[in-house]
Amino acid sequence: MVEIKLDGKTFPIRATMRAWRKFEDATGKKVADVDSNDVTLIPELVYYFVQEGCKSQGMAFEMNVDDFFGMIEISDLQKLSEAVAKVMGGTQKKTKAKESR
Repeated sequence: MVEIKLDGKTFPIRATMRAWRKFEDATGKKVADVDSNDVTLIPELVYYFVQEGCKSQGMAFEMNVDDFFGMIEISDLQKLSEAVAKVMGGTQKKTKAKESR
């Protein structure tokens, strides 16, 4: 499981369709449209992924979005982006299918 450390606390991250839907319902933005133009979108997506990660691990997570944002420093934004890419499969090496002869 992918984890992220914020403000001295480690959180599991899990990308699920429920997290995806919650993010889109809360923000009105499509996950596919998330980019670096709005620096608050990736942390908010991570918030919903952390909710799912904690739920899957049987961990309590009762923080609201604002409290979660309060744990994130500007210097954390890069690692948040990297964690999202990793949990969504963006850092896996692609293997070429063998060409048929």
